[in-house]
Amino acid sequence: MSAMNKKRIILAAAITIVLAAIIGGVVWQRQRSNDAGHVHAGAPEAATYYCPMHPTVTSDKPGNCPICGMTLVKRSGSKQADVAAQIADSARLEPAGSTVSISPAQRVMANVKTVKLAPTTSSSEVVTTGRVTFDERRLAQVTAYTAGRIEQLFVDFTGDTVTRGGTVATIYSPDLYATQREYLVALGSQPSTLGKELAESSRRRLLLLGMSAAQIKQVARTGKPITSTAVTASVSGIVTRKLVVPQQYVAAGQALLEVADLSTVWVEADVYEQDLSRTAVGQRVSVTAPALPGQELPGKITFIQPIVTGESRATRVRIELPNRNLQLKPDMFVTVKLFGVSGRPALMVPATAVIDRGQRQFVWVEISAGTFAAREVKVGSRTPDRIEILSGLKAGEMVAVEGGFLLDSEAQLRGATRG
Repeated sequence: MSAMNKKRIILAAAITIVLAAIIGGVVWQRQRSNDAGHVHAGAPEAATYYCPMHPTVTSDKPGNCPICGMTLVKRSGSKQADVAAQIADSARLEPAGSTVSISPAQRVMANVKTVKLAPTTSSSEVVTTGRVTFDERRLAQVTAYTAGRIEQLFVDFTGDTVTRGGTVATIYSPDLYATQREYLVALGSQPSTLGKELAESSRRRLLLLGMSAAQIKQVARTGKPITSTAVTASVSGIVTRKLVVPQQYVAAGQALLEVADLSTVWVEADVYEQDLSRTAVGQRVSVTAPALPGQELPGKITFIQPIVTGESRATRVRIELPNRNLQLKPDMFVTVKLFGVSGRPALMVPATAVIDRGQRQFVWVEISAGTFAAREVKVGSRTPDRIEILSGLKAGEMVAVEGGFLLDSEAQLRGATRG
C-alpha cells in the first residue's frame, strides 16, 4: 500500500469520528430539552392574586388592594394565558344585566357617587355662527323726482350721516322751472273756473316733481319761480353708497344715495338639518361677538328660511337686534347660541353617568345598598353637561353619576358579564 493511500484512509476515519461526535451531541441536547420541558409542564404553578386596577399589586392569598380597596382577582395558569383570556373575554363582554357589589370602603376609594332621578324640563342648546346684516325694512334710496343738474350735494362721502327730512342736494330742473311759470300764469287768470282748475293741476304737478307745499306757497306769495329744488332724505341713517357728484346731470327717478338705518340690525345664522327640530320662531338666543368681549346680546328668532342649502345642508335663521351706539357693524361675524325648551318633562342625567359603547349606551343603577346593575338606555337630546334619557330608567332610581367606568371595568375583569 502506498503512502498516499494510507493518508487518505486516516483522513476519512478522522472525519467520520468528528461527524459522529457532532450528531451525538445534537441528539443528547434535544433529549435534555424535552425532559426539561416535561418536568416544567408538570410542575404546578403557585396561585397569584392581583388588583385589576393596579396590576403591580400581587399577593399569594385572597384579599383587597391596599391602594383602591378592590377585591384581588386570582390569576390562574401562566401570566400570558391569563392576559390572553382576559382580552378574549373583554371583547365579548357588555354590561347589560351585570351586577357589581362593593363595600363602603371600596365605594369611597373608587369615588362612586349617585343621584336620584327626577323629571325636569328638557332643554338643549345649539351653538352656531352668524353674520350681521342690514335690516332690509330700514334701507332706502334718495332719488331725483325730476331730471336736471345737481347744483349742490351736502353728502361728502360714504358713511356720512343723514337725517330724515334733511336736505341732501339741490337740483336745477328746466321742467320744474317751466311748471312753476305755468302755475303762476294759472293763478293770474283767476277767479275764472278754468283758471282755478289750471292752477290746481299745476300745483299737483309741482308736488310730483318734488316740491314741498311750503315751497309752492312761497312761489305763489312771491310770484317768482324757485330756480333749484331741494332733495330731502326719507330716513335717518348712514350713507352706504354715494352715486352722484355735484354738477352731474341726472334723470327723473335716478338714485342719488343709498341710506341704511342701523338702529336695528339683523343677524343671519346657519342651523343644520339635525338641529331644525329644536329651532322655532320666537326662540330665545344669545349673540356674542369678538369685537364685544364680555357682552351677550339677547334676542329672538324672527324668521326661518323655508329652504335648506344643498352644499352646507343648513337653513338660515334671522335674529333682530337693537343696535345701541351702532356697536354692531354689517358683515361682522358673531356666535349665536340658541336656547331650546321643549316644555315636556324628561329624565336628564349628567353626561358622566352614561357609558357610551358606540351604538349602545349604559347606565349603572344602584338596586340596593352597595349593589349596582348595568341598564341599557336610549338617549335623546344633549347639552354640554346633561343627556336626556328616553327609555331604560324611571324616576326615583339611583344612578351612578361618578365612578361608572370603574364599575364597568370591575364587572368585566371579574368576568361577570358575557356577550
